[in-house]
Amino acid sequence: MSLADTASALLEKNGEPVVIDFPPTTPAYDPITGAAQSPVAGASITANGYPSAYQNREIDGTVIQANDIRLILELIATKPDRGAHATIDGTKYRIMNTQAIRKAGADVLYICQLRAN
Repeated sequence: MSLADTASALLEKNGEPVVIDFPPTTPAYDPITGAAQSPVAGASITANGYPSAYQNREIDGTVIQANDIRLILELIATKPDRGAHATIDGTKYRIMNTQAIRKAGADVLYICQLRAN
Protein backbone atom coordinates (compact mmCIF):
# COMPACT_ATOMS: atom_id res chain seq x y z
CA MET A 1 0.00 0.00 0.00
CA SER A 2 1.43 3.38 -1.00
CA LEU A 3 1.55 6.44 1.23
CA ALA A 4 -1.18 8.09 -0.91
CA ASP A 5 -3.39 5.01 -0.41
CA THR A 6 -2.83 5.16 3.34
CA ALA A 7 -3.71 8.87 3.40
CA SER A 8 -6.87 8.17 1.35
CA ALA A 9 -7.92 5.40 3.75
CA LEU A 10 -7.43 7.69 6.76
CA LEU A 11 -9.40 10.50 5.10
CA GLU A 12 -12.17 8.07 4.18
CA LYS A 13 -12.39 6.94 7.81
CA ASN A 14 -11.98 10.33 9.53
CA GLY A 15 -12.96 12.88 6.89
CA GLU A 16 -16.03 13.63 4.86
CA PRO A 17 -17.05 13.72 1.19
CA VAL A 18 -15.97 16.76 -0.79
CA VAL A 19 -17.03 17.55 -4.35
CA ILE A 20 -14.36 19.29 -6.44
CA ASP A 21 -15.73 21.11 -9.52
CA PHE A 22 -13.30 21.99 -12.28
CA PRO A 23 -14.44 24.77 -14.64
CA PRO A 24 -14.52 24.22 -18.40
CA THR A 25 -11.40 25.39 -20.18
CA THR A 26 -11.46 27.88 -23.01
CA PRO A 27 -10.35 26.60 -26.37
CA ALA A 28 -6.67 26.87 -27.22
CA TYR A 29 -5.55 27.93 -30.66
CA ASP A 30 -3.33 25.94 -32.97
CA PRO A 31 -0.29 28.20 -33.49
CA ILE A 32 0.21 26.98 -37.05
CA THR A 33 -3.32 27.14 -38.46
CA GLY A 34 -4.86 29.64 -36.04
CA ALA A 35 -7.91 27.37 -35.70
CA ALA A 36 -9.56 27.02 -32.28
CA GLN A 37 -9.27 23.61 -30.72
CA SER A 38 -12.19 22.06 -28.89
CA PRO A 39 -12.84 23.34 -25.35
CA VAL A 40 -12.65 20.84 -22.52
CA ALA A 41 -15.88 20.45 -20.55
CA GLY A 42 -15.89 20.97 -16.79
CA ALA A 43 -15.70 17.98 -14.48
CA SER A 44 -16.67 17.04 -10.93
CA ILE A 45 -14.80 14.64 -8.66
CA THR A 46 -16.03 13.39 -5.30
CA ALA A 47 -13.18 12.75 -2.89
CA ASN A 48 -12.55 12.51 0.83
CA GLY A 49 -11.24 15.47 2.75
CA TYR A 50 -10.79 16.90 6.21
CA PRO A 51 -11.79 20.58 6.56
CA SER A 52 -10.45 22.63 9.47
CA ALA A 53 -10.06 26.25 10.51
CA TYR A 54 -6.83 28.18 10.31
CA GLN A 55 -5.21 29.14 13.60
CA ASN A 56 -5.41 32.83 14.55
CA ARG A 57 -1.65 33.26 14.11
CA GLU A 58 -1.95 32.07 10.46
CA ILE A 59 -4.62 34.63 9.53
CA ASP A 60 -3.09 37.78 8.08
CA GLY A 61 -6.29 39.30 6.67
CA THR A 62 -4.90 39.42 3.14
CA VAL A 63 -3.69 36.03 1.92
CA ILE A 64 -5.53 34.05 4.59
CA GLN A 65 -8.76 35.62 5.82
CA ALA A 66 -10.71 34.92 9.01
CA ASN A 67 -13.33 32.63 7.41
CA ASP A 68 -10.97 30.66 5.15
CA ILE A 69 -10.85 26.89 5.56
CA ARG A 70 -7.90 24.52 5.28
CA LEU A 71 -8.87 21.32 3.46
CA ILE A 72 -6.69 18.23 3.56
CA LEU A 73 -7.73 16.40 0.39
CA GLU A 74 -6.88 12.91 -0.78
CA LEU A 75 -4.90 12.52 -3.99
CA ILE A 76 -7.17 12.93 -7.03
CA ALA A 77 -6.40 12.69 -10.74
CA THR A 78 -6.18 16.46 -11.30
CA LYS A 79 -4.64 18.88 -8.83
CA PRO A 80 -7.37 21.35 -7.78
CA ASP A 81 -5.96 24.81 -8.49
CA ARG A 82 -7.30 28.34 -8.24
CA GLY A 83 -10.54 28.63 -10.20
CA ALA A 84 -11.88 25.26 -9.11
CA HIS A 85 -14.56 24.97 -6.43
CA ALA A 86 -15.08 22.65 -3.47
CA THR A 87 -18.47 21.82 -1.96
CA ILE A 88 -18.52 20.71 1.67
CA ASP A 89 -21.78 20.12 3.57
CA GLY A 90 -23.71 21.94 0.85
CA THR A 91 -21.53 25.08 1.01
CA LYS A 92 -19.56 26.02 -2.09
CA TYR A 93 -16.05 27.42 -1.66
CA ARG A 94 -13.50 28.83 -4.10
CA ILE A 95 -10.09 27.20 -4.08
CA MET A 96 -7.61 30.00 -3.46
CA ASN A 97 -4.40 27.98 -3.27
CA THR A 98 -3.30 24.35 -3.30
CA GLN A 99 -0.11 22.84 -2.00
CA ALA A 100 0.85 19.29 -2.89
CA ILE A 101 2.41 17.22 -0.11
CA ARG A 102 5.02 15.05 -1.79
CA LYS A 103 7.22 12.10 -0.94
CA ALA A 104 9.97 10.83 -3.22
CA GLY A 105 8.80 13.05 -6.10
CA ALA A 106 5.18 11.89 -6.04
CA ASP A 107 2.11 13.71 -4.73
CA VAL A 108 0.58 12.10 -1.64
CA LEU A 109 -2.26 14.52 -0.82
CA TYR A 110 -3.28 18.16 -1.25
CA ILE A 111 -3.77 20.97 1.23
CA CYS A 112 -6.23 23.52 -0.19
CA GLN A 113 -7.11 26.99 1.03
CA LEU A 114 -10.86 27.52 0.61
CA ARG A 115 -12.88 30.75 0.72
CA ALA A 116 -16.67 30.99 0.78
CA ASN A 117 -18.23 32.43 -2.38
